[in-house]
Amino acid sequence: MRILRLFKNHVLAVLAVVALLVVQANAELALPTYMSEIVDVGIQQGGIASPVPDTIRESSLEDLKLFMSDEDASLVEAAYAPADESGVRAYQGGAADKDEGSALSQAMALPEVAVLALQQGVDASAFVDSADAAENPAAAALATAGSVGLDEVRAAVDAGLVSREQLVSAAGELGEQMGSMGGSIVTQRAISYVSQEYEAQGIALSDVQNAYLGSAALTMFGLCLVGLAATVLTGAVASHTASTIARDLRRQTFEKVMQFSPAEVNRFSQASLITRCTNDVQQLQMATTLFMRMVLLAPIMGVVAVLRVLETSTGLEWTIGVAVIAVCAVVGVLMGLTMPKFKRMQAYVDRVNLVAREMLDGIMPIRAFGRQEHELERFDDASTDLMRTQLFTNRAMSFMMPLMMFVMNCVTVTIVWFGSHGVSEGVMQVGDMMAFISYTMQIVMAFMILTMVAVVLPRAEVAAERIEEVLECPLSITDPAHPKTPAEGSPRGELTFRNVSFQYPDARKDVIQGVSFTTHAGKMTGVIGSTGSGKSTLVQLIPRLYDVTGGGVLLDGVDVRDMSLSDLRGRIGYIPQQGMLFSGTVESNLKFAGEGVTDEDMREAARVAQATEFIERREGAWESPISQGGSNVSGGQRQRLAIARALAKNPEVIVFDDSFSALDYKTDAALRDELARSVTDAALVVVGQRIATIMNADEILVLDEGHVVGRGTHDELLRSCPAYLEIAQSQLSAAELGLTDEEIAAVLDGAAGKGGER
Repeated sequence: MRILRLFKNHVLAVLAVVALLVVQANAELALPTYMSEIVDVGIQQGGIASPVPDTIRESSLEDLKLFMSDEDASLVEAAYAPADESGVRAYQGGAADKDEGSALSQAMALPEVAVLALQQGVDASAFVDSADAAENPAAAALATAGSVGLDEVRAAVDAGLVSREQLVSAAGELGEQMGSMGGSIVTQRAISYVSQEYEAQGIALSDVQNAYLGSAALTMFGLCLVGLAATVLTGAVASHTASTIARDLRRQTFEKVMQFSPAEVNRFSQASLITRCTNDVQQLQMATTLFMRMVLLAPIMGVVAVLRVLETSTGLEWTIGVAVIAVCAVVGVLMGLTMPKFKRMQAYVDRVNLVAREMLDGIMPIRAFGRQEHELERFDDASTDLMRTQLFTNRAMSFMMPLMMFVMNCVTVTIVWFGSHGVSEGVMQVGDMMAFISYTMQIVMAFMILTMVAVVLPRAEVAAERIEEVLECPLSITDPAHPKTPAEGSPRGELTFRNVSFQYPDARKDVIQGVSFTTHAGKMTGVIGSTGSGKSTLVQLIPRLYDVTGGGVLLDGVDVRDMSLSDLRGRIGYIPQQGMLFSGTVESNLKFAGEGVTDEDMREAARVAQATEFIERREGAWESPISQGGSNVSGGQRQRLAIARALAKNPEVIVFDDSFSALDYKTDAALRDELARSVTDAALVVVGQRIATIMNADEILVLDEGHVVGRGTHDELLRSCPAYLEIAQSQLSAAELGLTDEEIAAVLDGAAGKGGER
């Protein structure tokens, strides 16, 4: 899964979470065990957990030894301290030795049952061998005595009528007579003996029970605190890690997008890139949090629960397998139905964002043409497709919880049904059955957690795939392996196009072909042509927004592809037609090039760009706010600020991509005059639609369908280039051009003649 790759730099955090989850799982899953012990021991056994009493009278211990082998008697003797003044011996062994199933517990359980039985009266024939009865009259008299008590057995032992081996054997036979229920009944009877022993010592059984319940309650409360602390720490680590991953992803994705050329941006679309940098990253942040808090918890909780279930040995383990198979079947069906829809959902989110962005960007023409209803219908169509997909997935997933609860309830009923038979047969206690139900529910809940997370993980997987597409997208514009810089003494601001050709990706023909020219600092080169002739594409090759597909562009004698992008773009000032401003102030926008721009540079650039007057009229002047995109200034003011921003960095080459289109003629003329007068250390490349904008250029290139069809000064092109003359005629009169009608006709007729010859 792609999500797992996100944790490659956060292994320690994952290990810490796993450790905390192990602590949490053990703490939470210990609670059913204590609940079982409270029911079985605290309630049913009065708080007496073991056949080994904490204190026992010396006389009672001697009675028990009658039914013990020498080895067991030595073990029991060593477990108790010498008798005190009241004849009571205190237990001095370890807590583990008192557990059910320990050697000490087993050594005392059957003798306690035998003594308890004798206190209630037992058939004497159980203790007298038939051969002894035939040979010894006293033994025969005892065998025919019917029911005997502990005092009679003790007297018979003292008289030699009954040996300790016979008593030990009789106690063993008593345990065997209890059959399959022997273990449970022996323990319960032994506990009854301990209860009587405590009463005989004057110990209140209610105090014993309350002490046990209080100790169990404190232990459970401590486990709850441990589980709470582990849960809180897990959440803190998971949230911090997920936030860090999301931050890094946003940074990496945005950093990669910032390296994209217009070709890569067009491949994904702006709306999709915004969605991937925001919505998709948010999906991954939520998924990574759930992964660390729930997905990792589920298997840990399941494994610990299974281990504890196996420790109970109830014989109902098969119910867990049935529950897991049912849960997996439900999840498999639902995931098979919804996974394809999740993949389509993100595409629909992109589409909604795209339509919304178009509507917001085009709100003015939409209103001007009265197309609000049409655009709303278009948005509704995109939104409805997303809604239907979300409804399908949500409805499908809404079946998950009821089905899971149905499975859990069925498993609970099954456990109670079969467990009740075990309780009635004595092979299982009520507390054990309750603990088994809790463990089974924890195992099923572990799978339920995975299924709940399964709602998020598919979308997150799709989001990860979409972000990965951006991060792994090959760049068409990259830094060279060994960047070059212009040699010392090379001319500053020398820009050369050498037989340049360019073709857009997936296009069938060149949009620029065979363009060559050279310009120098202090010179102005104008580029003009009809719409679609390739003017903007030509100048976008200078700062490497695109790379040439043929020929080369050289700056100061070095091919721009051999220069680092930061160095190249630091030497070039590029002003697009749509001057984009950023939210902030006038000053922050004019100093956008970096700390190298001084206040003096900023003010000089604003003066040249004819922006000083309107800046100082604004409230706050240089500190006056600029809204996002420059929406709080006019189009002409926005263009002048964009021009000033480029001039402030003191570049070697300044590229104006039709950057005077929003200026009135007066401002246009004043700005061009100031450029010619003040900017003498940079080459100017000006793309214009107006003849007036480029007519004073040192050289003008006329483009037509990507080819240079004319070059020269304004006056030269008027008399030699029909394409230029046609553009000039559409904007200026013959008198303004300084041509007679005959001269114009001659140029146009000459072009027609050449066309006829071709």
